[in-house]
Formats: sequence, C-alpha cells, structure tokens
Amino acid sequence: MELYIFFAFLLLYVITAFMLPKRLQQKIWTVAFILSFVVTSVAIGFVRLSQQDVMMNANQLNWYYILFLFGMISVALGIFNLWMYRKPLWHIIFEKEDDEDDDEDSDK
Repeated sequence: MELYIFFAFLLLYVITAFMLPKRLQQKIWTVAFILSFVVTSVAIGFVRLSQQDVMMNANQLNWYYILFLFGMISVALGIFNLWMYRKPLWHIIFEKEDDEDDDEDSDK
C-alpha cells in the first residue's frame, strides 16, 4: 500500500512539475507537507495520550516503537523547520504569482 501512495505522489509531482507554474507548484507541495505534518502530530498525540495496552508480540512492539520514535523525531524537526523557514514559507503560501514576475522584470 505504501508503494502505491509513493508512486501516486511521484506521478502527481511529475504532472505538477510540467503543467503548473513554479510558484503554484511550491504552494501545493508546501501546504501538503504542512498538512501531513499536522496530521502526523495529532495522530502521535492521540497515541501518546490514549495509553492503551495493545497485545503484541515482541517483534511487533519493536517496530511500533521505531515508528513512534521516528514519527516524534520528524514532528520535532518539522517544528524547527517551520520556525526557521517561516518567512520563506509565508512568501510561498501567500504571495501572488504576479509578484514573482515583477521581480524578474526589474532585474533586466
């Protein structure tokens, strides 16, 4: 299932790379990353707060721990990245495409 999702996103990326302007492509993929970051954070929060006992064998427990650990690492790194790149993200998401064209004309 994960491979289907990966290849679907890869195909979607190739389509957007050839058919959309660069600024719109950046908006789409940046917003998609932010949304996936938020959903992952909420899901890990629910797992952490529910504290339910789950019957697993030792092998499954190791894999779930690794998934949880790397999920938490990605959430922490995502928070740092959102903070460090807040101004470029703001420009990518909220600037209009016309603003980019004006900058290119003034350089000539």
